[in-house]
Amino acid sequence: MDIRIISGVVLVCAIVVVAGVLFYNSDFNNQGTDNNNKNTTNNDSANNTTNTSTNQLALTLLSDNQPGSNPGPSPGPGPSPGPTPDPMDNIITLFDVYLNKYYDQSLIPGMAVVIVQDGKIIYLNTLGVKDLASGAPVDENTLFGICSISKQFTSTNIAQLVDKGLMSWDDSISKYYSVPNEFLLYNDFFVSNNITIRDVLMHNSGLSRELGNEYPTYFNDSFSESIFKLRYVQNVTPFRSTYAYNSLVYALGGYCASQANNTTWNELIKKGILDPLGMPTTTTSYWDFLNSPNHATPYKLLKNGTMVPYDIIPDPVGPAGSIYSSINEMANWLKFQIADTGYYNGKKIVSKKELDETRTEQINITDPLDLAMYGPQYGLGWFIHPKDTTLPYYVSHPGDSSDFHAQITIYPSENLGIVILTNGGVYASNFRSILDSKFRQLLVGNEDFDPWPATKEALDASWKPESPTAPLAGPTLPLNGYVGVYNNMVYGNITITSSNDTLICRYGTNNQAFNLEHFNGDVFNEPYNDFTFNFTNISIGEANNLKVTLPDYTTAPANSTTTFNRTE
Repeated sequence: MDIRIISGVVLVCAIVVVAGVLFYNSDFNNQGTDNNNKNTTNNDSANNTTNTSTNQLALTLLSDNQPGSNPGPSPGPGPSPGPTPDPMDNIITLFDVYLNKYYDQSLIPGMAVVIVQDGKIIYLNTLGVKDLASGAPVDENTLFGICSISKQFTSTNIAQLVDKGLMSWDDSISKYYSVPNEFLLYNDFFVSNNITIRDVLMHNSGLSRELGNEYPTYFNDSFSESIFKLRYVQNVTPFRSTYAYNSLVYALGGYCASQANNTTWNELIKKGILDPLGMPTTTTSYWDFLNSPNHATPYKLLKNGTMVPYDIIPDPVGPAGSIYSSINEMANWLKFQIADTGYYNGKKIVSKKELDETRTEQINITDPLDLAMYGPQYGLGWFIHPKDTTLPYYVSHPGDSSDFHAQITIYPSENLGIVILTNGGVYASNFRSILDSKFRQLLVGNEDFDPWPATKEALDASWKPESPTAPLAGPTLPLNGYVGVYNNMVYGNITITSSNDTLICRYGTNNQAFNLEHFNGDVFNEPYNDFTFNFTNISIGEANNLKVTLPDYTTAPANSTTTFNRTE
């Protein structure tokens, strides 16, 4: 400094001016910079809205450092470097491009997607319409069925009751449902008295995959009627030996929880989970869902290419699959799960210990379908993926019915999660899965991953009506020869009537009527549910038996058809 003073006052002044300008530009302008710039909608709240079109929500790139002019001259070697780009920006952009590129090919009427990281929504997109007839667009508050993602709400709710000492993961089901008056699993008293809450939530009952779903969904059985029928079926593996996904048995856990708390399951979920997480429009009832002014119409894609409104009423197995929610409110579920503290907005929902128990490995998966699609282990409502692969560790769960398809995936180490909600058929199920996989591959830098074209080609080839295997022959009987009531001990009644030269089918006490289409001889198709009806044992001008392509669970493995015998 002394040398510069001696050199002259003018030189000192020049240095001071230059240093001051450089300090101002490099430090003052950049203080408090957040380098995590991500694609997102302009909200992070269920109460805020964005401008929408009939196709999708507008996406906006948010940045804390918008470009602008510097105050005054900037002498020196050049401007200071800008913030380092966040890799997530590029991932979100590529994901959005992929989604919009193929959405129209998915045949999905309506879809909603949200991605949450570090407690914030970084991407929210809605596409298509919630109803084909009205053309009303999907928005961030449109309700969709989340199907089996409901299982996580049930296990988390049970974790709350375990916290309170009202029940235990290892409580016997027989503590809540008496054996054999209410519950007798494949006529085995030992199994029925020893199967626990943990057992039913980890799918190791010994029953075949999804056995019994038909009882409530098609035949309109109540839950108590459905589980009573489990005494008539056959197990396919020994108790606790093998994983086999089963929603009807899983629901036992939720209904036991409602009994432990002396209330209904619907009220238990509302007060314990939905209200504290700020999910006021989310509902656990199909009928409440239909009465909502903003819900996606349930659609099923038939093999003839027709998209039809379709009712699958999962309320009897509610704890396993009857929650309906919006993408905005599912974002809150993501935030709660990603945080992994048991708290939400400063309020304790459940202890971290019991919350973590739901995402702890409970059983190895050997089912080839689930092993290939979802991972090698199952927790209590979560598929759990290995930590020693090239992909990041993640937990996930699909939600599927004939009319809704959903997906949730969480990456704990990234504080990151995604939810996808759709309606409308088998293409939707595949597109949902591919979007989930695409996002995962983008996380590890694989930008070239593109499975949709090949998947769609395979779907186009397989998802179409089958050609007759023999020349078509007319019915051997007049239609009134098929009319009657046919009974099976496990399923109940199928009632056949006729009107306007068409046979009509009703399952159990379900009031929905389904037309039968003649196929060949005494064989008819029921296209809405994709069942084949074969009337047999023809005598004295009428059919005495009816074989339907419903699984016969009284054999192990199950036969592909079940026989119903005429009773009227």
